Amino acid sequence: MYVCTLDTVSRDAQATKKRILAVARLAFARHGFDGATIRSIAAAAGVAPNLITRYFGGKAGLFKAATSVDLGVPAVLPGPNSSLGSRIAANVVKRWEPADSTDALLMMLRSAGTSDVAATELGNFFLEQAAEPLSEHLHHHLGYSREEANDRVAAAGSLILGVIMTRYVMRTGPLATAEPAALTLWLGDRLQRLLHGPPPPPLG
Repeated sequence: MYVCTLDTVSRDAQATKKRILAVARLAFARHGFDGATIRSIAAAAGVAPNLITRYFGGKAGLFKAATSVDLGVPAVLPGPNSSLGSRIAANVVKRWEPADSTDALLMMLRSAGTSDVAATELGNFFLEQAAEPLSEHLHHHLGYSREEANDRVAAAGSLILGVIMTRYVMRTGPLATAEPAALTLWLGDRLQRLLHGPPPPPLG
């Protein structure tokens, strides 16, 4: 006789969530946020649409869960100030070089161009994962005011995002064709100037 325990139910629920997320990643990668539907994802995962709502709160919550990754920014911040830009650049290149069409961050970038929801999620993601940790580091360890730290982080973030879009999304120009080692040196040099050079004009 089969006895259904709470542990069994919990394991089944976790397995179902993983299956839904795996299907959702493929759907968002192929069709973007707007093109993927809860109904089609549920059908491919073999579950009822209302189960996705129950587990993830709807499509926006499912998209957030499907694109959940850790950039590992806090781990590269400690160290000599003179090589901060190089450490960040190495982390960026290492993270993005193996990315394929189903990569969570690529999904967010592509969907952000056509969906306000995806654009908001992307902005919140980079704020929490990268901008806030780096700004705190600049403020507490380099002595910048919060305003100057935020301004420098905004400049660094814009440069990094531009490199990512050029190399890994548009795939055109010298940034796209450079060897990873050369790109790391180039990006590290420019990030170091933004983080430790003369302060930029205030944004506000």
